[in-house]
Amino acid sequence: MKEYIEKVPQRIGMSWRYKKVLEEVKKFDWHQHEEYEIAIHRNFNGLSLIGNYCSDINHNHMVLLAPSIPHAFCSDKLPISQRCETHVLWFKKEWIEQLIYCCSELKPLRSVLSEAQKGIQFSLTTAEQVFLLLDDVLLLNSVEQLATLMRIFSLLIDDEQQTPLLLRKTAQGDPNNHVENKLRKAETFLLKNFQRPIYQADLARHLYVSESTIRRFFFKHYKENFSQHLMKIRLNVACELLVNTKLPINIIMEKVGYFNQANFNRQFKAYKHATPNSYRKALKRLDDGK
Repeated sequence: MKEYIEKVPQRIGMSWRYKKVLEEVKKFDWHQHEEYEIAIHRNFNGLSLIGNYCSDINHNHMVLLAPSIPHAFCSDKLPISQRCETHVLWFKKEWIEQLIYCCSELKPLRSVLSEAQKGIQFSLTTAEQVFLLLDDVLLLNSVEQLATLMRIFSLLIDDEQQTPLLLRKTAQGDPNNHVENKLRKAETFLLKNFQRPIYQADLARHLYVSESTIRRFFFKHYKENFSQHLMKIRLNVACELLVNTKLPINIIMEKVGYFNQANFNRQFKAYKHATPNSYRKALKRLDDGK
């Protein structure tokens, strides 16, 4: 599962970007981008996949993501009259760092942005307050719009219920950094090969290191072993296929690298607290109860 780099829409004369999206269904779209992103999802339920973290989307689901975090959001089946509503804003890393450097009042924002390298989910209260600020922001002049963004930053700083989503921060910074390169190469290898049987030894050969180095590497940077991390990747992709396709479960099982139905069902239930079949039914909200 390879993400693409999304090109953020530009607003001439504006330091930041904002877009409101209304759609009948939100389709799975695995991507990343070079900007920070704040996204608020309203009036629908669905699935959120951020890095290797999978969770449900409910009304007023709001997240802040640092640059280079791969992610995707998708919706459950909706009534004909209902629309998925998403509010998204983006701002550049270089721009916000310069702003924090020049404005002492924004220094508390630095720690929020640092945590955003793990992805942050905010409280429902904060999400509603930010939505109210954004809902008519395009009716304001450019200076008032910028002032609105400052108010949003204040709400992010003040939210004491913000929750980090990933166990480690994403690899950012110097592209020549040895550890960052290893993390990116390891993640890319797993995402390209999870559909077939792969083992710790395969990754060790790919990275030209020993298996013991791989063991230490995973416990240090992922807080879990190789098998646990690979399992989460496979099961997160299985979740996406269950929600967005009509493929039989045994086909989905094979597409994500499982060849034993009982083992797949057991690991899926332990991870999502539901069988694949009941998970699909719950998320698609089937009215016929099948």
